[in-house]
Amino acid sequence: MVMGKETCLEIANRIINEALKLGATQAEARVMSFTSYLTRFANSIIHQNVGETNVTLTLRFILGKRISVVSSNETGLEAIRKLAEKGFKTAKVQEENPEFVSLPEPEPIPELPGLYIKETAECTPLMRAEMVKELIDEAHSLSPKVDSVAGALSTASYELAVANSLGISAYTMSTVASLNTNVISKDNGVEGFGYAADVSRNVKEINPREVGKEAAERSVKSLWAKKAEPGEYEVILEPYAVSTALLYTGYVGLNAQAVQDGTSFMLDLMNKEAFNRQLTIWDDGRDLNGLAFPFDFEGVPKKKVVMIENGVPKAVVYDSYTAHKEGKKSTGHAGRFGPIPAHMFMKPGDATKDEMIKETKRGLLVTRFHYVRTVHPRKLVLTGMTRDGTWLIENGEIKYPVKNLRFTESMLRTYANIEMIGKTVKRTRIGRWFGQGSIVVPALKISKFTFTGTTEY
Repeated sequence: MVMGKETCLEIANRIINEALKLGATQAEARVMSFTSYLTRFANSIIHQNVGETNVTLTLRFILGKRISVVSSNETGLEAIRKLAEKGFKTAKVQEENPEFVSLPEPEPIPELPGLYIKETAECTPLMRAEMVKELIDEAHSLSPKVDSVAGALSTASYELAVANSLGISAYTMSTVASLNTNVISKDNGVEGFGYAADVSRNVKEINPREVGKEAAERSVKSLWAKKAEPGEYEVILEPYAVSTALLYTGYVGLNAQAVQDGTSFMLDLMNKEAFNRQLTIWDDGRDLNGLAFPFDFEGVPKKKVVMIENGVPKAVVYDSYTAHKEGKKSTGHAGRFGPIPAHMFMKPGDATKDEMIKETKRGLLVTRFHYVRTVHPRKLVLTGMTRDGTWLIENGEIKYPVKNLRFTESMLRTYANIEMIGKTVKRTRIGRWFGQGSIVVPALKISKFTFTGTTEY
């Protein structure tokens, strides 16, 4: 279902007008529409094919310095009136926020090509089933030890319109296709596990055979894993693991809200030589190498922000609220709950994975992290588990797979201990930002990384 620009903005402006009639000093409306389809598979067969269509209206009602945020899934005139009334009643009982200044004012939003791909929006269940079959067949063809293949293929189309009473009027359409798989191999009752994924605006750019092959190879190679003792190791982090580390780095520390709340590591390290000089991290919502998007949840155009440059922390991202508190302008990073760096990149280096392995005396090759949680935000200490393929490296050679380990480590220390950076990058999806966020990163070789526990699998 495509509502179209005219309809979406008409609904948004209707919401604003109803809020202003009730005495709002300012008002902001978002209209988010999506249609998504999912083909899920397990035990090497498709077991679910579902679709969902939804529309969400969100009103930010400003009454002086009292603010409410309310939402609805109904688009009729009476429902919009009730939404405005709910926003008014809720705002009246809020405490004043003395730090609120204003909603953002309009800025030109340059067009971004290629966000909406017709083939993705019109991808049928049969097309998805054929792609899943290719993945499953490729995984099983790798080895008779491949026992079962599971995962999901989703295709979705999105519309987002943002308007406010100061004149912002923004709209865009986009599509996303996402494929992930877990492969289980078995040998005499022993199991091995492998993972792979891909994401693109264009479903035809996803190669299911390559995804299936990648996961199956990891799965077979992880059979007969041995126990590795906890301790400090050299590590090579595959892009999947690096992506998770960077996701938490951005959400926990590279945003103005965390700085203003006193929980960001940037308070201690801003403009200091804190990390390896090879490390450069930025956010750029207009870079088509990620899942580019032209504006944020306030209708402010996205701007490139270099957050860490040559190992030196330089900047954080802002929405209008956090920017006004410091007399600055929004960088176009408003999310649902504050500023978010939702399109992050890490500068690649010049190393191959084979070169990283050869330079490792005793370490671990880690595919990805799982069940990660923040232990200490200001020191950026995270804890979590390895998953879907971990191997011991000795004297420049992969020796054997090891059982999963728990890590507890400061990512600040990790970034300081970077020894090598991969020359190729991988794009992964951030699912929390209306399906539009992405991270593009290489592999990393780290000289010291702490593992604090082991598992039985």
